[in-house]
Amino acid sequence: MEKIMFFLGVLSIGYFIGIALYAGLSSKFPFLWLAAGICFLAVGAGCRAGISLPAGLRAAVWAASGIFLAAFLVTEGLIVYAMCQRPEKGLDYLIVLGAQVKGRRPSQSLEYRIDKAYSYLKENPQTRAVLSGGQGYGEEISEAQCMYEELSQRGIAASRLLLESGSVNTMENIVFSRDLLEKEHPEGTGDLRVGIVTNGFHIFRGCAIARKNLDCTIQEVPARGNLFLQANYMVRECLGIWKDKWMGNL
Repeated sequence: MEKIMFFLGVLSIGYFIGIALYAGLSSKFPFLWLAAGICFLAVGAGCRAGISLPAGLRAAVWAASGIFLAAFLVTEGLIVYAMCQRPEKGLDYLIVLGAQVKGRRPSQSLEYRIDKAYSYLKENPQTRAVLSGGQGYGEEISEAQCMYEELSQRGIAASRLLLESGSVNTMENIVFSRDLLEKEHPEGTGDLRVGIVTNGFHIFRGCAIARKNLDCTIQEVPARGNLFLQANYMVRECLGIWKDKWMGNL
């Protein structure tokens, strides 16, 4: 146990340092890896020092850890399963979920989503897209406008692109996009087939929220993600899924 804890501690802190050097710390979530690493090292040091918890408390800690690990693995399994899905051809609409814009340029995550949307729209000329995302701190234009400009420059006709520029989170992405679809189809949206475009780690949550809030058939259209940051994103996404489940969003 001692060696395992020390190994996990060094690994977690090393990953935190790697994230800081590779991508910076504009997000506070990577500090979770630092905190986890410190905790692992503390437990390892306690084991080496021969510190032992009372039997009852030790049993409770093991039980809680087991429940947490089981829930985590099930959730990650759902995320991976959704990442592996592929959409049918000829969907009526894509809903492309926004991500950070740096000035007027897409972040890497958003660039990957734009790439996926472009690829699908090019191969399926009858499909239209709802570009969903508002304007956040440090963004000169909305995420929707950024996606619109990128896709337009690549030759996607403006008539195929609908902009939703008011949302600030995944729930609002879906709900506000639903409102646009209902305006486009006042007769009802029940017969529509809609693909959700977002990075693979985010596709399960995006589609789960969409299936709860949209009266149409939902399909996964997963875009790629950054391989080095994948573990960070997937752990963060697990917590996001639990939060949205608790709040009744999915």
